[in-house]
Amino acid sequence: MIASPGGAPHAVITGGRRRLVVAVRDSWRVQDRWWTDDPVDRAYFDVVIEPGRVALVYREASGDWFIHG
Repeated sequence: MIASPGGAPHAVITGGRRRLVVAVRDSWRVQDRWWTDDPVDRAYFDVVIEPGRVALVYREASGDWFIHG
């Protein structure tokens, strides 16, 4: 995943290919289990990648990126 300076991804690597993000449809943050030794802190992005596919990606607080699902 390649992030823009604003934090949203501008490219996704899927199937061994780099695909540009053409739109961010929505974004939100999930912070949960902060009271435990394993808290969740993620920034989610609902994106459209070329050629018109939709993906849900998220960034952990550590900076690591993942494609959900």
